[in-house]
Amino acid sequence: MNDFDILFDKIKQLSKAVTESNYSDYSKQAYDMLIAIHDLGISKDSVYNMFFEYYKSLEEGLSKEWFADMLDYICGWCNPEKYIWKDE
Repeated sequence: MNDFDILFDKIKQLSKAVTESNYSDYSKQAYDMLIAIHDLGISKDSVYNMFFEYYKSLEEGLSKEWFADMLDYICGWCNPEKYIWKDE
């Protein structure tokens, strides 16, 4: 298992355990992991495609909503300061 797989699995675990009370904290943790994924040099398209495939497998609800926020950080549909792959 490479570093990307480890980080992606951790983000998936957070998505499965997210609740209204830990939503913000888990978002911050996952955001930091996304920065680590970016720093591995993996392209935005590759990361987005992997994340989007997982997103499509989630049932409607808080976990899917939370994971959509992660997709937003990847593709830039967020506050410009939060956009991670802006250098591509």
